[in-house]
Amino acid sequence: MSITSIVQNEIAHFEPGKLFTYRDIPTYRLSPDSTIKTMGKLVKAGEVRRFSKGNFYRPKQGIFGELRPSDSEKIKNLLYKNGKLAGYVTGLSLYNRLGLTTQVPGTVTIATEKARQVKNFGNMVVRMVPARAPVSAKNLPALEFLDALADIRFIPDATPSESLRKLMVILQARDRVALKKLIELALDYYAPSTKALLGLALDITGVADSLRLYESMNVTTRYKIGIDEWPLATKKWNIE
Repeated sequence: MSITSIVQNEIAHFEPGKLFTYRDIPTYRLSPDSTIKTMGKLVKAGEVRRFSKGNFYRPKQGIFGELRPSDSEKIKNLLYKNGKLAGYVTGLSLYNRLGLTTQVPGTVTIATEKARQVKNFGNMVVRMVPARAPVSAKNLPALEFLDALADIRFIPDATPSESLRKLMVILQARDRVALKKLIELALDYYAPSTKALLGLALDITGVADSLRLYESMNVTTRYKIGIDEWPLATKKWNIE
């Protein structure tokens, strides 16, 4: 059987419209050069479509024409590199998913370790921004929570106090290992105001010790965030 036939058989198992890379093709591991050349031929023949450099999909005709990759597939393609998480959805899309706002953004924001850029997919615009901390599957839950704290003043449809109440519910569901990760990433990568908010949330919920966060703070700096509840706790953290 020719290399072309082998590759054709292998990619036939991919769902139409689902993005795949060279690494997803079994033959690539044994014959990378031949696989790349074969994919070039299949693209020219119209058997597969090139979505972007190194990313392909099998075309399929629907009622209204050829079906292209879904928005979720396009986003997933930007979140992973060589099978590993390299970015995550943040901003309004994240805060909507966390239940902090009802607004649905027209632009999806993705935090990565790459430079800022904007990608326009026609019906969807993606804004790539630098992540505040190293991106990994292990860090992801903490990064999402800390981003929400960092942007708490700008979350629409809610006051900072209302958003913090909802975030504290999420915080109370975290286990000891997850709480430790939150504190470590906040200490190493996030702004003092975010550390103060995390310390405040830890004190109010009582789920973990906030001492390390408190000792890292400048006691003379005040943070105007708009938290109008928990006066004793906010005073400790210089939060207004």
